[in-house]
Amino acid sequence: MFPVEITNAHVHMIELEKMVQADQGLSLPGGIAIFTELEASLPLLFPQTLLGQMDEAGISRSVLYAVYAPIVFATNEYVAGLCARFPDRLLGFASVPPKDPGAPQMLEAAVKELGLKGLKLHPPLQDFLPNDKAVYPIYDKARELNVPVVFHVGTTPFGSLCRLSQANPILIDDVAVDFPDLRIMLTHLGTLWHNEAFMVVEKNPNVFIDTAAYIYEIKDILTADLLSRIGPDRVIFGTDYPTPYGERVHRMKDYVDCIKGLGLDDDVLEGIFHANFQALLTGERDAGPGISAADMLAKVMAAKAKLQNP
Repeated sequence: MFPVEITNAHVHMIELEKMVQADQGLSLPGGIAIFTELEASLPLLFPQTLLGQMDEAGISRSVLYAVYAPIVFATNEYVAGLCARFPDRLLGFASVPPKDPGAPQMLEAAVKELGLKGLKLHPPLQDFLPNDKAVYPIYDKARELNVPVVFHVGTTPFGSLCRLSQANPILIDDVAVDFPDLRIMLTHLGTLWHNEAFMVVEKNPNVFIDTAAYIYEIKDILTADLLSRIGPDRVIFGTDYPTPYGERVHRMKDYVDCIKGLGLDDDVLEGIFHANFQALLTGERDAGPGISAADMLAKVMAAKAKLQNP
């Protein structure tokens, strides 16, 4: 029995006109496969198409990301407006320009005034290093507001528009260590930086990761053994709608079918499809008690004494 409720935690609804107006000199590099499918993906940016795909896939709710960056531009106000039109189906995450000194206040307004529920940052497209102490006030504000932060990590196939050095998942380890109470989600299963992303998730209890990779990657990577190692409660379903994959126009149902076809236990599927996102969103997850080094030493000494005096 599969879970009734499915949340797609990674969706973009792009403001094409504002994107072009914001940077009229923007030119997309040639020779990049993903751009060849962009025209076919344009109809996916209509809300009715989004909702139709959700219905086809059995998805109850989608999480829309605002992004203040080239290519995937969408304002907080636009995302909040869509969520207000379809409050039972859509939930919004804010974005801020990280280099703007007013970014923390912008995030606060997006949460308190617009009702957005998290923060999405795209380091390579927004041209910043996520572990730069200059952007730490943004994370402080997110922690104060009790909202999660989503970081794009892994490959970013936009040629000279971005730098991969800013998308290394290892950079997020610094953020997770410096902000252990901040809930964080990495994207795309690390996309071609899989092992580094999984190391960060395995090591840091406050870090999750989403499944918005290419479908063949999901099948190859998201194994029961991997889930057991990093924790089945740390993986969140997402598709990166409306991004094409391979030569195929995006279809949410393909991703749902892919996850259902992995042969995972029903409780693991329930977590991936819905419950783990709720934990990211609300922080309501039992991480278990801390471990006292003194208690551990006492147990070791007791075991040693028992071996020496059976």
